[in-house]
Amino acid sequence: MYRTFIFLVILALFLTSIPLGAASPDLASVAEWKRAENFLINKRPQEAYELFKVLLGRYPGHSSLTLGLARSSALTGRFQEALEIYRQLLAKFPGDPILLNERDQVQGLLTGSASPTSVSFRMRAGILYDSNANQGAPDDLVLNIGGFVATIKDTKRIPTMGGYFGANFNISHRLGEGGPWSLVGDSGLYIRGNEDSDLNDIKSSEWQWFRVGGGLRYAKGQNLFEFRIKGEFFDYELTNRVISWGPELIYLRAVTPKFHLISQFSLDYRDYQRSPDRDGDYGQIYQNARLFFGDNTNSLTFGVGYLWGRPKLDSLGYYGVSIPLRLTLRLTENWELSPHFTYIQEKYRGRGIFIDKDDRQDKKIRSGLDVFYKINDRLRVEFNFSYNRADSNSVFYEYVQHSLSLGLSWGF
Repeated sequence: MYRTFIFLVILALFLTSIPLGAASPDLASVAEWKRAENFLINKRPQEAYELFKVLLGRYPGHSSLTLGLARSSALTGRFQEALEIYRQLLAKFPGDPILLNERDQVQGLLTGSASPTSVSFRMRAGILYDSNANQGAPDDLVLNIGGFVATIKDTKRIPTMGGYFGANFNISHRLGEGGPWSLVGDSGLYIRGNEDSDLNDIKSSEWQWFRVGGGLRYAKGQNLFEFRIKGEFFDYELTNRVISWGPELIYLRAVTPKFHLISQFSLDYRDYQRSPDRDGDYGQIYQNARLFFGDNTNSLTFGVGYLWGRPKLDSLGYYGVSIPLRLTLRLTENWELSPHFTYIQEKYRGRGIFIDKDDRQDKKIRSGLDVFYKINDRLRVEFNFSYNRADSNSVFYEYVQHSLSLGLSWGF
């Protein structure tokens, strides 16, 4: 297998067409670069490794030099270092078959067996605090209907402590050695339990979510296209079920190593156990852009989306716009911060409640901060703070919510 990897390196040195990720080296550095490649071809990987290190010190982030360092790291037995470099390159060039093939070869050298199948798994558990678990008003709503005053019970916000458990699983299998097509699949699980007994009265003391999806991926060069069929199950206390299913599509174009365009589309049909009037199709389409900066482990993702819902009861139908923004900062090898913000505006085809004069209109802000601390390659600490606010011309749909969570996750 080691000889196979050497052969792949030599072949890829002549075939790879990955664009440069930084300014082009001067003539003297180009000569050193060629000498480093010759070291690899002539089975002198340690000398190549040292020279690529020097060159990257001059031109940090240069994609082709980084690839040379990955190959020389693998050929000198630095498999973990090589896998990390391939991870960084695949973040810049997702789905590139040459990179995927070489990474799999290195993984095979590390584990003793190479495979076209790639698997990842992560599970997490922790504690949480939610200032408004039922997304209620500061106090029970009081309505004045023609001089008659009525109080609607169970509309006051309920704060609670709680706990959660989640897991995610992803698998991909390349069809043909070095080919662009792969079968892909995923599943996810999230269970949350709330401590406040007042939530028992509205059947919300615990809820669970489950997802499974599968499809086909095409990845070659600067393009990645993925199609999946997914199904999701959401339920409060196994008494208020929502089931949805439908297609998902993603197209990613790496315009440059540092700038990606990401198009996303999803459509699902939903079945509501307790609210059949809400049964119908719901969808969203997003156009996002992702910009890498620094050492290419930092990124800024922003975009715009169109949302819609067409349930059986026309007055519950809506359309809207969403503007997401996320910044990911890898401060050190172990620390990662990711603040995010989304603005959503929705317009409904009917009134929120019968006493409203106009059709319902909502404006929502969803924001937060995710913090990760890597203890080792498998285990990390996860912290999240979120702030959600909904303003509406229908008082029944206004709320403010803060939440905190802290937990551990384990994965590979």
